[in-house]
Amino acid sequence: MKREIRQLHRRINSTSTSSDRVKCEHSMAHSLRIKPPTKAKKTKSLEWDEELKNNNLILVNGELRKLESWSEESRLELLYSTVPVPRVRNQTKLQTQQRQYRQKMKKAIVSETKKGNQEAAEFLQNVLDTQGHVSYSRIDRFSKLSMQRKNQRVKMLEMYLNAHNQLQRRAPTNNVYLQEGIFKVPHQWQVGSDEISLSEYMFLTEQFLTDNFPEYEIKAIIGHDDERAKDKKTGHHPHYFLSGLNRETQEYDLHKRQIQVVNEYLEKTYAVTNFFSPDSILSKEESADYGHYFQKMVRDYANEHLFHSKGLHVELSPEAERRSEQRKKMNREATLPKSEREYNYYNYQLEKLNELLKRKERRLAWLDAKHEARIDILDDLASQVDLTRVDLDRLKTAESEIETKIISIKSQYDEYIRKVNKLDSVYASHIANICKLIFVRIRAKDQNLQNAALDYLNKVKLNLARASPSEKLFVSMLAKDLNDKDLEVIALDSTNKERSI
Repeated sequence: MKREIRQLHRRINSTSTSSDRVKCEHSMAHSLRIKPPTKAKKTKSLEWDEELKNNNLILVNGELRKLESWSEESRLELLYSTVPVPRVRNQTKLQTQQRQYRQKMKKAIVSETKKGNQEAAEFLQNVLDTQGHVSYSRIDRFSKLSMQRKNQRVKMLEMYLNAHNQLQRRAPTNNVYLQEGIFKVPHQWQVGSDEISLSEYMFLTEQFLTDNFPEYEIKAIIGHDDERAKDKKTGHHPHYFLSGLNRETQEYDLHKRQIQVVNEYLEKTYAVTNFFSPDSILSKEESADYGHYFQKMVRDYANEHLFHSKGLHVELSPEAERRSEQRKKMNREATLPKSEREYNYYNYQLEKLNELLKRKERRLAWLDAKHEARIDILDDLASQVDLTRVDLDRLKTAESEIETKIISIKSQYDEYIRKVNKLDSVYASHIANICKLIFVRIRAKDQNLQNAALDYLNKVKLNLARASPSEKLFVSMLAKDLNDKDLEVIALDSTNKERSI
């Protein structure tokens, strides 16, 4: 019997807008383990273990190598040749710059030839004769040659390439220019590299993309095995970077083609023809269905070509399956009067609120899976604090007052810990965990971190669902002592639910 596991698959589409380009640069730089060319926000903790970086792999043009065997310059060159290029807004200025520096390079060729620096002259002529993108690595190679006024000549070449390369490509701003994807078995499913190696996972990714989207170039597949503890073997995963340009039509139509492929999968698997419109225009509900069936297609492919041979079986989460059943029920009820439908407008509004909450929870779960033991929920909250521009100076001014409150809270915490220790040993660990969540919530409220306080309140609520009557009574008393109305409400609600049962 095969062991059931879960697999995370996520896709991120990037257009050639400046904001998408920056995000894509930062993401690919992270995957390549280099600094992004544009300024990035400082992370508050390590994102990988430096001592494990030698485990990382890269697959380009069918060649698998250690990522560390690639120089930083080679990785940066791969990044520049992969990420979206925005439309040229200052085209006239760049054309003028290219023309002026082309003339300077021609004069430099004549001058260097007269001085006997033939190698430098031929190098510049070769650059002028090159069609399309010219590698930036040539700047470094050129700087090592003998020539007059070297610094001036190198700067000349740099200015020429800057204008030349920007004028080479035109990218769409509405279509997908590049898609990044990730395949990962989360740590908790305990699939180690001794069961499935990183290279096997990467070759599965390559095979999936080649079989389903052969018209689109796989720019790179990068495998990570350094986002874990040294004594663990789980969490290794590949990232892929797939071009949105169709090599046959020369159009950026990856999204349209992927919808067609999902349609083909549905026709083959469920005998349903044209489930999604061929024009690739999807409603919000259709987009959700498309994402669900894409996940199913990935699951079936991965099971057939890798996991089943390893005694494993990937299955979608029960939550995802429930959403799918709800969608089918809504379709069946479409012919009924709205008042008779289970999913009428009133219930739909309630469902949207519940779904929003679930999406937030899934988002947190995904972040935890990707950066387990490196980035925790507080980092995400800190990022949100940065985005909302919370007045840090005000928080610093209030620091002494907060410290006083912390001392008071610590005193209360110690008192309740003594109470906790008197509980039955069977429930001691559970009630201690609830107490910790309550007091972390109090600290978050004192620091005006309302989202964090609400998050910890929800975690207390989840723990109370599994608590004994005595534990619920204790939490209710604690809520009254702390004058925490929200906590008191969920404790009372949990007690009442148990009594009703």
